[in-house]
Parts: sequence; C-alpha cells; structure tokens
Amino acid sequence: MVYSYRQILACLALPLTLTSCADSCNGSIETTVLFAKPGPKGVGRNIYVDVVNKPGLGIKKTLMYEGKEFGTFEHVVIINDPTSRFASNRSICFSKFEKNAAETGGDLTEEGLPEITVE
Repeated sequence: MVYSYRQILACLALPLTLTSCADSCNGSIETTVLFAKPGPKGVGRNIYVDVVNKPGLGIKKTLMYEGKEFGTFEHVVIINDPTSRFASNRSICFSKFEKNAAETGGDLTEEGLPEITVE
C-alpha cells in the first residue's frame, strides 16, 4: 500500500493524541486526522481534520498546536466529538454531518474554521 504525505504526517502525529492507523474508509467523505484537543467545556474532543475528497467542506488554514505552527492544510474542518468515539482514528469517514454554529471567544488563531458534528 502506498501512503500519501498527509497520511504519513497524520501517523507521525498520532503519539500526540491518537493510537490507531486504520486503512479503510467506508463513507462518502474522507478526512485525515491532524490532531485533537479537549472539546468545548472539557467535554469530548475537537478533532482537526483535513478533508480528502470534498474540498468545499473545509478551508485553507495554518494550524497551531501547543503554541507552535503545526502546518498549513488545504481543507481543514473541526469535528466536534462529544463522546470521543473517534479518539483512536487516523482518518474519519462519514456521509452525514451537521454544521455547528461558530463558537465565539475561542482561540483566535482558529477563528473561521468550520465546525461539524458527524451523525
């Protein structure tokens, strides 16, 4: 199997937040997990992903992680994961999602990033 640069980068980042490198995607939208942070009010996780096959869903953004530049990615979206069901995923595949209202008063470096909840 041949891995893309993004897949390799995602696996290298896994020790920071994730533990698994699954290969299959069973959804119409595929994303590569970049990293995760605690969710709103400490509930669940916010998972930062780069959308692989539906570019209009995300935006180009330079991301910061623990005060350092993590990288610039073409189609970034934050997946709100209140139950941490994607905690060990290297990629997240889904067909149905709901756009979330933009949070206010959050991290200014991440302002404007689309946020979704996967159904």
